Amino acid sequence: MCAAKKNKFRKYDEQNLKNAVEEVKNGGKLREVCRRYGVPKSTVLDRIKGRISETCKKMGPDPILTIEHEQQLADWISELARCGFPFKKNELLQSVQKIVKDENLKSPFRNGRPGEKWYAGFLRRHPKLVLKNGETLEKYRAQLTQEYIRSWFLDLKTFLTESKALDILDNPSRMLNEDETGFRLCPKTGRVLGLKGHNLYVVKTGNGKENLTVLSTFTADGRLCPPVVIFPYVKPPRTIVDSVPSHWILGKSDTGWMRSEVFYEFVANGLNNWLEKEDIQKPVLFLVDGHKSHMSLELSKFCSNNGIISYALPPNATHLLQPADVAVFKPLKEYWRQEVREWQADNFNKVVTKSEFCIRK
Repeated sequence: MCAAKKNKFRKYDEQNLKNAVEEVKNGGKLREVCRRYGVPKSTVLDRIKGRISETCKKMGPDPILTIEHEQQLADWISELARCGFPFKKNELLQSVQKIVKDENLKSPFRNGRPGEKWYAGFLRRHPKLVLKNGETLEKYRAQLTQEYIRSWFLDLKTFLTESKALDILDNPSRMLNEDETGFRLCPKTGRVLGLKGHNLYVVKTGNGKENLTVLSTFTADGRLCPPVVIFPYVKPPRTIVDSVPSHWILGKSDTGWMRSEVFYEFVANGLNNWLEKEDIQKPVLFLVDGHKSHMSLELSKFCSNNGIISYALPPNATHLLQPADVAVFKPLKEYWRQEVREWQADNFNKVVTKSEFCIRK
């Protein structure tokens, strides 16, 4: 007995079909238009000739996200590119996962997070979005020129002008720079000196590779926003919670590295509240490292609604243009080494632990 032949249905977005029909009606080439929008040529011709009504529902499963959701994502990615942020696949998939969870949408995705098939379809449905392969920082830096740096400043000025926020550049309190760095709990504190022929007593150093990530934000007029210290715990022990000053933010991450959720918490509950407390006029310019940024859709919405203009520093020039790297973190880490050295002198044969990192003398 012959097996029944299984019907195959093409899957495509209804809005893309409408756009394709409109372009072909206006003189677009059928093959090229259909390939770009990912819709069948026969269906486009059927619509144009009236063989299929525009109210006729296409066969196949309903789309996971609405047209409005997808357009919102596409607009978000376009705005990130306009502000100098690279298009990161992981952040897009995380944003879709959050939409599915927050709106309780039914989806075939594992844990609500789409896979490669959905991602490829999304790019096909939005052909204006172009994914470029990332390149190493070393290659970027080798290409660094004076003209490139000048063009970045010109792009920033153009962006602020179009956003009607050029007056920010006249007020240093409205220009902010954020960066993150790692502090070793037990940094190398220098060589041990002693007399010839006598035993040397070496200070206990612990694990020299153990780091804590700290995120700091500064204004151009020298003010410091309370920092975020990220601990490698989903639920930190009480000793660590009690050690962090109340006006700081305790970041929680299973890896100890910055995550989108931690960055959102900092901007929404730390930075924004601090700006209001300091009575800093909005909008403000928030300069961040484009390679390290964690700009989720949720965070972009919050910044847009609260007068925080996020803009990416050029990824290949942060070693020259990143104020935190150039003027703050290098001397700060030297002071940290001195502080550890003094602490070890007062606490012989002990090492600095996570619980001591934030404690003031």
